[in-house]
Amino acid sequence: MRTWRFLQYVSPQGRAAIDDWRKALAVGPPRADLDVFLKTMAKLREWAPPDIDTLKGSRYQGLLELRWKSGRKPHRILGYQSADREYTMLVGCTHDGKKYDPPDAFETAVRRRKQIESGEAQAREYQLITDEPPEEQGIP
Repeated sequence: MRTWRFLQYVSPQGRAAIDDWRKALAVGPPRADLDVFLKTMAKLREWAPPDIDTLKGSRYQGLLELRWKSGRKPHRILGYQSADREYTMLVGCTHDGKKYDPPDAFETAVRRRKQIESGEAQAREYQLITDEPPEEQGIP
């Protein structure tokens, strides 16, 4: 049964950020690892490091990153907790320990959050890739 709900940034043009990012990942382990990670996170009552961490710096206050590895490559989804047990995903990226790809991921996350808050863009439910029927995911 799902405990957490995921939303994703949708641009004014209707582009769904995490759906697009997932499609750009290589078929196989990178996509599968993302799907398994989000499915696992959705079932947890509480999130804790190393699966989640806060972004550093006052400019990024309130922003978080979901963290997992696929192969040896760290992957991240930057976002924020938008309600109780609800996480809004703003941008997906990879991290090699020193830099993020795309390099402007933090600024993109700040901009997208402001767009959602101003009503210029929206957040829409992210459909987990799962074998469970919707009613077992806690979705009516």
